[in-house]
Amino acid sequence: MNPNDWLGLVAIVGLTIVLLAWIGRRPRRSKAELAASKGYQALAEEYRRLSDMAITTQEHVDLRLTDLSVQVDSLRDQLDQMQRILKEVE
Repeated sequence: MNPNDWLGLVAIVGLTIVLLAWIGRRPRRSKAELAASKGYQALAEEYRRLSDMAITTQEHVDLRLTDLSVQVDSLRDQLDQMQRILKEVE
């Protein structure tokens, strides 16, 4: 084996040891504990509230767009009537 092979092997072993030590130091919490935590529940509730607000806002926008579309159609009809009258007057 040449020295470069040994250097690569030592680097891999060293990184593995560092990684295992880092993983071992992290606090372990189960998913159930995380889901049961008050912070998680508060964030989930806030997300639900925001999503409900977004849906309500979108519904209001849709209604307003429908109203505006009806108004534009009415104005278009009035404009068509005025154009017909002007053509008759000519």
